[in-house]
Amino acid sequence: MSTSVQIRPYQPADEAAVVALWLACGLTRPWNDPQRDIARKLAVQADGFLVAVDGDAVVGSIMAGYEGHRGWGNYLAVAPHARHHGLGRQLMAAAETYVQGLGAAKMNLQLREDNVDAVLFYERIGYVRDASLSYGKRFVEDGPKPAATTLGGSLVLASRNAKKLKEMQALFAPLGVTLRLVSEFSDVEPEENGASFVENALIKARHAAQVSGLPALADDSGLEVAALRGAPGVYSARYAGSPTSDAANNDKLLAALAGVADAQRGARFVSVLALLRHADDPVPLLAQGFWDGRILDAPRGANGFGYDPLFWVPAHGCSAAELAPELKNRISHRARASAVLQRQLAGLRLS
Repeated sequence: MSTSVQIRPYQPADEAAVVALWLACGLTRPWNDPQRDIARKLAVQADGFLVAVDGDAVVGSIMAGYEGHRGWGNYLAVAPHARHHGLGRQLMAAAETYVQGLGAAKMNLQLREDNVDAVLFYERIGYVRDASLSYGKRFVEDGPKPAATTLGGSLVLASRNAKKLKEMQALFAPLGVTLRLVSEFSDVEPEENGASFVENALIKARHAAQVSGLPALADDSGLEVAALRGAPGVYSARYAGSPTSDAANNDKLLAALAGVADAQRGARFVSVLALLRHADDPVPLLAQGFWDGRILDAPRGANGFGYDPLFWVPAHGCSAAELAPELKNRISHRARASAVLQRQLAGLRLS
């Protein structure tokens, strides 16, 4: 990238180049018309629409604004050939300066959960995940809505846990599928000898598809505790040995954290979902979700399962086992992974 790159306000002559940039960066969607979004921005706080130019070429963009409560940013884009030279940071810094000048005390962003590169970028420049949900309501239709995903039929869930079945069935109800436990088809449990959640999810999904003859969904999830260097991790379900129980696992975790101060008891739940159309599917769908919290010094609550009674959810001031099931199914690690997976499922044929 040339050292002559400059950041300046958008000009009408930039439209074609900006739209091409957004297309190259994968920012456009059929239901968000880029030309209309540009026209809308030019009608409101047009000076917050910035582009980066290298000679005559548009190589970056950012839309920024302030609505009286907080600043916001959209359409951050850097041309693929111009990345890894700090231009994204420069564009965000310019946007932050702009909204601060309008009086904003905070900047907010909206990200798609599966846009891992963007998540990592914003975290590197100081942004942190808010404990909030984003809702939207359209007043003007720019294009076709995202197609509703309806799979129909049955999926075998690679689990023998009736509570997990109930939770996962609620999450996947919008797809019109019925989940069935793998225990309907086999008493054999595959050896979960993978070194990662991804590997173990695939092991379980392939086994479930093989014994049932149905498309299979597997969830490999666990708890990572910072003070224990990520333990129990992939061994969460059998942390206290085998055979084990939720109570035994929780007791072992409490013993391992005895004397550790609250500030050092940070933890997160991890969920990796794997969906296979058949046992030999060479292109399984994978999705992951995370849920941040900390570990209590004693169990609380009677809902949920696993480590839920010990997992404090700061945004709601209670343990995961004290949350109403319908709320947990909106904010948990599995809910986040499920949302990512369902987006991937749009238009997919399972057979």
